[in-house]
Amino acid sequence: MANETILVIDDSDQIREFLIEYVLRPAGYNVLVATDGRAGLEKAITEAPDLIMTDMSMPRMSGLEMLSALREHDNQSPVIFMTLHGSEGIAVEAFRLGVRDYLTKPFTIEEAEEAIDHALREVRLEREKEALQRNLIAADTVRQTVVTLSHYVNNSLMVLTTGIPMLAQHIYRQLPEDEHAQQIFKRMDESTAKIAAVFRVLYNITEVESTTYLDDTQMINLEDALKAEMTRYYRERVEKQRKNAPEK
Repeated sequence: MANETILVIDDSDQIREFLIEYVLRPAGYNVLVATDGRAGLEKAITEAPDLIMTDMSMPRMSGLEMLSALREHDNQSPVIFMTLHGSEGIAVEAFRLGVRDYLTKPFTIEEAEEAIDHALREVRLEREKEALQRNLIAADTVRQTVVTLSHYVNNSLMVLTTGIPMLAQHIYRQLPEDEHAQQIFKRMDESTAKIAAVFRVLYNITEVESTTYLDDTQMINLEDALKAEMTRYYRERVEKQRKNAPEK
């Protein structure tokens, strides 16, 4: 309901005041007003409200004429017609033009609220569907980007993770007492492992099910995820070195 706008078109001051003061504003809707069909048509085209509530008989342009012109402008805002008792037969033509509902004057607050909620229900569902589709498209774009980047980065990391230990062993043999060189290689090794961990975490994040993007998406704690990935990486590396160590 938040930020939804309803256009009220009626030449009756009493009807407009009743709708605005007792139905729409108490429910939190934004309200637009027009006092005849021609002005209502212009406001509907320029403002594109979420819902239009219009009188059937008005000066300058009737409700049916206004609705017909509105559809010619490809404006598909849902419409509720407000009609006097005895003219319900006109509603058949109104429904053909896409009217969601109609209210027979005089109507109650409850009847107006029910008609508005019914008319906006489809609009709200469509808005939620569009938001979900945008989230899924964004999520898939991120996933594909991360997968592509991971592919290129992993190829380079393979060279580094293989070459750094080999180079370190060579330097250690040549300069066994050079602790500074040993510290440099240790930091290089740790940095390489951390870069690899970052991309594994990102890849895991992007592999979540699509339903995760329904409602609110929760951010994970990246620091904790990286620590866990680094711990797993070093545990696996120690286990691999233990298995490859020559038996004494």
